[in-house]
Amino acid sequence: MMQAGGVGIGLMVPQAPPAAMAAAGVPGWQVIIAVLLALALGVVLAYALGGRTRRQVAHLAKTLAAREAELRRQGEQVLALLQERDALTARMEEREREFSRLASEDALTGLPNGRAFDEQLALQFSRSKRHGQPLSLVLLDIDHLKQINDNWSHAVGDHVLVEAARLLRSVCRRSDLPARLGGDTFAVLLTDTDREGGWRLCERLQRAFASHAGWNLNGVGPNYVTFSAGLVAIGPEDEAPVQLFQRCDRALYLARQAGGARTGLG
Repeated sequence: MMQAGGVGIGLMVPQAPPAAMAAAGVPGWQVIIAVLLALALGVVLAYALGGRTRRQVAHLAKTLAAREAELRRQGEQVLALLQERDALTARMEEREREFSRLASEDALTGLPNGRAFDEQLALQFSRSKRHGQPLSLVLLDIDHLKQINDNWSHAVGDHVLVEAARLLRSVCRRSDLPARLGGDTFAVLLTDTDREGGWRLCERLQRAFASHAGWNLNGVGPNYVTFSAGLVAIGPEDEAPVQLFQRCDRALYLARQAGGARTGLG
């Protein structure tokens, strides 16, 4: 058994026993030479086999290293694709939320629009009827908005609408739903609120309008911008949301016919 290059190589070298060679009449120096030649041949064979084994091991290590690098590269590509997918999904979800918000929000004032208001009116009307809970509705128009647009500009008129929406938010509770239905018309849906509660909200809004100095209307006092409102509470005669709305719209019409800057009851 011999070792070559640190690798164990089992090599059996056939050797004639020295005693047998001597008995056969082979001179001793020839025996020594034969043994040395056999040993030399064994060393050469062991070295050759060991070198081949080292080359095989080195080739295998190189192959494994290349495969590991390839797997690492593929793993990084997969990770990058997963990250890109997650980022794309997040952008799509954000865009969907934005579209949903725009579909239910008035672009000028940021209040819920008519579509969102109609959905909530139907929902709260059904809830009120089912549980016998109070529900009130306020519709209001900004007085003289056409004159404001004509005398100052539509930009000033838009500013008045934005300020009116801000004041409306300021007097509403968290449970109330203020909305802009379009043009100069706003609405407030008051859950768990009777007509007296709706009246108090209209009074708070009138005081807020009267004291507001941010209308940006040069040459006129703050009392120039007023509103007319209609107020109703749900009753047994209301069999559908549209009937409640129509009664409130009628109360608003009567308030405007009476000169505006007031709240009509329906």
